[in-house]
Amino acid sequence: MKKYTYLAAFLIGTLSLSSCESFLDINDNPNYPTSVNIEALLPSACASTVAQLGWNGCTIGTMWLQHTTQGNSTNQYNTLVNYSLSVSSFNAFFTNAYANTLPDLAEIINQSEDRNAWNYWVVSKILMAYNFQMLTDLYEDIPFTEALDIKAYPYPKYDDSKTVVYPGILAMVNEALAKEADALNETNPTLGKYDMFMGGNIKKWIAFAKNLKLKILMRDFTTNRAAIEALLAAGGFHEADCAMTVFEDASNKGNPFYEYNIRQLNTKENVRACHTLNEYLLTYNDPRIVNLYERTADSGTSESLPYSSMYEGLPCGTKPSLTLIPLAESSRYKQAYSDPVYLMNKAEILLLEAEAYARLDNKEMARTKYEAGVTAAFDRWESSRGKAASFIAAGGPYAFNDTSMDTMLKSILTQKWVSYAGANSLDGVFDRNRTGIPTISTALTVRASNTPGDHKLTPGYELGTLVAPGSTVLATNVFPRRMLVPTASSQYNPNAPETKSLDEPMWWQVAKNK
Repeated sequence: MKKYTYLAAFLIGTLSLSSCESFLDINDNPNYPTSVNIEALLPSACASTVAQLGWNGCTIGTMWLQHTTQGNSTNQYNTLVNYSLSVSSFNAFFTNAYANTLPDLAEIINQSEDRNAWNYWVVSKILMAYNFQMLTDLYEDIPFTEALDIKAYPYPKYDDSKTVVYPGILAMVNEALAKEADALNETNPTLGKYDMFMGGNIKKWIAFAKNLKLKILMRDFTTNRAAIEALLAAGGFHEADCAMTVFEDASNKGNPFYEYNIRQLNTKENVRACHTLNEYLLTYNDPRIVNLYERTADSGTSESLPYSSMYEGLPCGTKPSLTLIPLAESSRYKQAYSDPVYLMNKAEILLLEAEAYARLDNKEMARTKYEAGVTAAFDRWESSRGKAASFIAAGGPYAFNDTSMDTMLKSILTQKWVSYAGANSLDGVFDRNRTGIPTISTALTVRASNTPGDHKLTPGYELGTLVAPGSTVLATNVFPRRMLVPTASSQYNPNAPETKSLDEPMWWQVAKNK
């Protein structure tokens, strides 16, 4: 199967449905063949899983976490950085999942049971759980129990996220784990190249399922404490990247964010370094800055300059005049067609384990996993590989602080925030809302001046905290908590609930003022 066969599925994820006789006519798409085998369906499901995660998910994540911000010569992301979302914003998350990804996965599961293809079955169960969790973390209550039988339920109900959806997702993961032996049976059909994440390695998928299970359980640590302890004790996590990497330098075959932001918009000026992360990295002389941002045009080509003379950001969420900050004096966000799209990355799972151990007050294991996680975040790029040691050593700027649970969590979640730059940053938004870290600073800006090269911080601003955008539809210390119920459902499904406010916390999130 050629790469373009499954990469073309990215296009599916960018489309909204223009008309529906009922809630998304997912079983009557005229562009889909009526009968497709599992060998063709799985690559399509893999590609459509990352279509929105790697495009809109990356855009939202990197800008809301203030790794990047809107460029000051264009307007593409003005409403996003200022949180001005509506019920029409990012509907493709919803339509792509319910019209493409989930039906494909459901069909694979059905056909796999008929063919005793348990390797396909396990992979599809795990991917289905992953997709449903992404949806419920975006929207909270979602169609779940009635979502994939459109003939029986043309207007599926929205199930409660806490009492129905999350337990259901956890059940999917446990079902996949229970089928490990069957999935490893040599009589299963070939999986290999049709699996775009793990290359058909079921043992890696089982380990990844444990990652996903820990992520699910950590949404409610207090309730799930015993289960988390048991999962950690059993071990066997996939402490490695799980990502799609098969991209080409051709239209609609590259990384989804690159395809839209660079190739389709035909400009490199939309996304710039944000003061929030840029000043953090500059202050600590963090070598990862060279992998995230481009040098300013004005800095020339000398390799002997300090980072502070080569990299410059823009204030969060504002659009300063070009007469104040010319394009040549701010850094572009680095993007490439070959950028991976991660389901989870190595640093993310290690730091999630570190957080779990910290909450269990196991300082030794929390430190071990923390230091491994930070090291993995540095080692993601060759130029910073092996350079974490001095940062996490005693007295280093990223040394683990185990004075209390709060200090441990701050160490872990701050470095996790940094590690999401360039890697599944949407999960970083979920983590911020789950833990309240990074906090929202009472200072209104990161820097006292927007003058390029003047890196003096605003009095009262603490590095590693977020600031309110220059203009925002929310209160200055409030972060967005959800996507709004999409028009793709609300206009056609009478069971769609009234949308909640953008800043209304979900059941697993910290209070609004954190």
